[in-house]
Amino acid sequence: MLINTGVYKPEDRLPSIRNLASELNINVNTIKRAFAELDKDGVTYSAPGRGIFVSSNPIGNEKVKKSALEDIKTVVISGKARGVTEDDLNELIKTIYGAGDKND
Repeated sequence: MLINTGVYKPEDRLPSIRNLASELNINVNTIKRAFAELDKDGVTYSAPGRGIFVSSNPIGNEKVKKSALEDIKTVVISGKARGVTEDDLNELIKTIYGAGDKND
């Protein structure tokens, strides 16, 4: 999430596994598995002796994009069941992407 939202940018070094595990109070093995998944998906890469870095184009990664679209689909289906119309959704999309263009 922090990569997708731009907190960590391409080529940024991520916190070490041990530091992150300590900071979040999560088992080191859990962090290792999460980092391995990010590496497998091409979101990050390891530089032996230097650390783990964000890939050049992590947001454009097709697996990340596909996962995001599945999340959006679930939310849209829920919204539709609650009375959100296609026009409501289109207006929201225009607002979100329009605001993004002004800040980029």
